[in-house]
Amino acid sequence: MKNKIEVANRIISTLLVDTHVESFGVLHQSPYIQFRGEHGDIELYFDSGIAFYPQRDDKLSEAECMLLGMNSVNLKRVADAFCTDTADLEVRFDDGSWFRINGTSEEGNEPWQLSDGTSVNEGGILLIASSGDSNYAVWGGLE
Repeated sequence: MKNKIEVANRIISTLLVDTHVESFGVLHQSPYIQFRGEHGDIELYFDSGIAFYPQRDDKLSEAECMLLGMNSVNLKRVADAFCTDTADLEVRFDDGSWFRINGTSEEGNEPWQLSDGTSVNEGGILLIASSGDSNYAVWGGLE
């Protein structure tokens, strides 16, 4: 079990550290954040709750908090990124801000997935978290 987390963290670190948030939004009802760096455009899609630090106004809806939170990290450099044994994904930025995607999806779906944007049939990397546990599906690999 620990080996799966180590592999997932190696992929996350390689793909995200030293990238910058390039774009964000909602595509086909799925929130996403796109990063740009040495490995090109990295895509993070999620179907789970997300928390940002610093936190936003409590009077806003969940969707409003999510969009404001994504806007608050736009263009920032990723200093660290890792996943946990409960499939949470945490991304930390140079200025001390961060976001954490909950590793448990309310619908039982995969809470998040990270991709280098290339088809796995063409050598791309795809990492998918399993809801609420330390199982990670990995397609492709790092050179």
